[in-house]
Amino acid sequence: MERKIDSFLIEWKNSSNKNPLVITGPTMVGKSYAVIKFGKVQYKNSIYINLEANPIVQSLLIKEANIDRLFEKLCLLYHVKGNNEDTLIILDNVDYYEKIINILERIKEWNKSYDVISICNSVILPHNNTSYVGKVLFKKMYKLDFEEFLIVNNQKQLAEFIQVSYKKCRKNAFHSVALEYLKKYLVIGGYPNVVSTYINTNDFNLVKLAQYEVFKSINSHIFKNYNGNQLKILYSLQSIPMQLFKENKKFQYGVIKKGARQSEYKEPIEWLKKNDIVIKCLKVNKINRSISSSSDDSSFKLYFNDSGLLASQYGIDYTNIFDKKWERQMEPIIQNYVANALYNNGYQVYYYESEGKAEVPFVIQEVKGNVIPIDIERRRKAKNVTRFSQDNDTKYSINLSFDNFSKRGNIKNIPLYAVFCIKQEMIK
Repeated sequence: MERKIDSFLIEWKNSSNKNPLVITGPTMVGKSYAVIKFGKVQYKNSIYINLEANPIVQSLLIKEANIDRLFEKLCLLYHVKGNNEDTLIILDNVDYYEKIINILERIKEWNKSYDVISICNSVILPHNNTSYVGKVLFKKMYKLDFEEFLIVNNQKQLAEFIQVSYKKCRKNAFHSVALEYLKKYLVIGGYPNVVSTYINTNDFNLVKLAQYEVFKSINSHIFKNYNGNQLKILYSLQSIPMQLFKENKKFQYGVIKKGARQSEYKEPIEWLKKNDIVIKCLKVNKINRSISSSSDDSSFKLYFNDSGLLASQYGIDYTNIFDKKWERQMEPIIQNYVANALYNNGYQVYYYESEGKAEVPFVIQEVKGNVIPIDIERRRKAKNVTRFSQDNDTKYSINLSFDNFSKRGNIKNIPLYAVFCIKQEMIK
């Protein structure tokens, strides 16, 4: 299965002054598979060390204070000789090992013959020590976005046509074909094992079983790694479909259970966000300089990290996904999809709500500082975006819909299947 991370890894290997690499990301997105495949194809020697399955290495990490001695012992344990060239060392499941960044920082100093990649869901950075900055490279990996979904379904040319149409803001001749694949993606999502199940079987009942396995894996990850009240974190996660099904999609603690308070659930929700299991979309009103400094942390929406997982909770049938009877369920699924696409492209997502309750579902900010409101065409009227643009002096806005590409004044109309194109370097 071709992934975007593949080309990144090759570029990293061929760079003249590469640092040890840490790949982070949610569980079940294919991090280990991609790195192991990369090691086998691109290196003469590849050494895979799974810390979770190796108590000896775990003990070394905890007990050995000297970084040089620690790495020497690892080399002896895995029969790595000092004169080996073109060797990749893979350290998997390094979550919550506080020394790992210091180890990576020293590896290149100790022996420049080895390339090193660490894999984890989230990494603990050393306290009061920033010596690793510039010595360790971090890369986040996500599930398949819609572009990757097209490519693994042998539609690479269609993905390229979409990008050309986006850049030139001209109609896509294969618009209806792209919409059909989007329908599938909204229900299937981007988890690799779920996508593989669909490609190999074309059976949506088996797709639902694969999605259930993803939920089991997420729950297992929570039970294994979360040290707080695990029921509270599960209740928070399980409430998301109902939270998004409401007309007002703002996260409300009372939906979790009667009498639930912010003080009880704030920490579990932040843990879910840190581990990329959910995406937190903060509210903004009047923006002063930057969105982040103008956001309201007490008002937010939570999205699953995958539209397919949300669709599975609503029981939507792919064959009639756009029937009117599913209209209410499709609204949160589409918003969930858009939130993921923007977040995976490096944007922190926000939503706008005025005092008069006018709402724009997404607001993003370019590196240059330009603020862009993103609306989704549905029951809402365009005056919400107009109100936001007037209050915040935006250069243009984006309207997402099931229609083809077009431009009207300072409004760019973009099909929902092209959200993956909204990247920093492409926005003009």
